[in-house]
Amino acid sequence: MRHASRPAVAPWILAAAALGLFVVWSNSFIAIGYLLGADRSASRFDWVGLTVARFLPAAAICCVYCFGFRRKESLAILRIHWPRLAVCAVLSVPGYNLALYYGQQHGVPAPVASLTTALLPLFVMLLAAATLGEPLTRRRVTGFLVAAGGMALIATAQRGETGTAYPLLILVTALAPLSWSLYSVVSKPVTGRIPSLLWTHLSITLGGAAVAPLLPAHAWASWTRLDAPGWFALLYLSIPCTVIGFALWTWLLKHLPAATVGFTVFLNPPLTTVSKVALAALVPSVFVFSVSGREMAGGSIALLGLAVAVFGRPRRRARKKGRR
Repeated sequence: MRHASRPAVAPWILAAAALGLFVVWSNSFIAIGYLLGADRSASRFDWVGLTVARFLPAAAICCVYCFGFRRKESLAILRIHWPRLAVCAVLSVPGYNLALYYGQQHGVPAPVASLTTALLPLFVMLLAAATLGEPLTRRRVTGFLVAAGGMALIATAQRGETGTAYPLLILVTALAPLSWSLYSVVSKPVTGRIPSLLWTHLSITLGGAAVAPLLPAHAWASWTRLDAPGWFALLYLSIPCTVIGFALWTWLLKHLPAATVGFTVFLNPPLTTVSKVALAALVPSVFVFSVSGREMAGGSIALLGLAVAVFGRPRRRARKKGRR
């Protein structure tokens, strides 16, 4: 009943929210690489330590919100939906982040890591069709194939420094979007009945509790040695990317089909590329990046695939309704 009475959100608001989210998220790959010691920066954390360091502050903020300001509702959600919530917590925190950080620490550059997230729409599209009854339209399939071609073009423009192990690193890194797509599909059925902000913050709270036991003994020393840029990168991952970004993603799931939201992830590769180019120009002593024509072409093709998959459908539906 609530879902039927909820006022529709203007398409431009949804588009602006998705664009803002991926402007923030695309730079997360650069912040991750910076903290893990990519380019010319010194390593601040390893892949496990960074996962814990990112989510302990985020989980603390979310816990205060859930049990300090929304305690009654939070306890009711935990009592009724704890199995689904526990699965979402594991998928969105250790599932996604450990895989991504392992790949980036062991040689997957930030732009290539962002490209692996372009696999997310395929996972979401198939899972949503199998479990949520969302249609597997020709437009979505065509859009994915076009965007996947762009992703492959950019990926082959980079050569790993780890020899035969590099494809395996890409495969491990690709487990991150698989975990996130599962999180999206598992969360989708409750987004119409439970406030998206509360659901997301409960997931982060439980996910932070799940990774806390992984805290390495040297992590506290790593935190005390962080300089101002290191703290900025860490807090950027914890607050805009996690506390705000996760909630905005769940809010988009509430108002759009899971597969449509999944396709917006194709904004990541070109936005990450643009940010890395700018940082390399502004701070060449820390960041290194060279853009080839192949990478530029691949980013353009990925954006074309996004446009094919997402845009134009609401207008056609409106015309059909008008004819009736």
